[in-house]
Amino acid sequence: MIGQIVPPLWTWGVILAAEPTYQEATYRCDRSMRSHLLAKQKLEANPSAEAVRDLEASEIALIDCQDYDLLRKRLMLIGLDETALGYMALKAIEAKATDLQDVIEIHEIRY
Repeated sequence: MIGQIVPPLWTWGVILAAEPTYQEATYRCDRSMRSHLLAKQKLEANPSAEAVRDLEASEIALIDCQDYDLLRKRLMLIGLDETALGYMALKAIEAKATDLQDVIEIHEIRY
């Protein structure tokens, strides 16, 4: 009986403890990737010294994704699976979105 109860309780405990940090890391990485994509598109559309500086700055900001990935791997090492991580990521997106249009913009990548 204990063997059936402890693993789900452990998972939920880890989720509750890690969720705020994971949500922030998810949001920051998403924003960094979006900014990088937009900076690349801006440089392609209108090459300039300013566009190059913006792209370089957006590349530095991608360190947020490194932090996100390290946190993700740590959480996997202590027992969370892809389903639990996906759950927390979706909650992160919903936490930052105030209406349907915000959710769409968060998930949308423009080319």
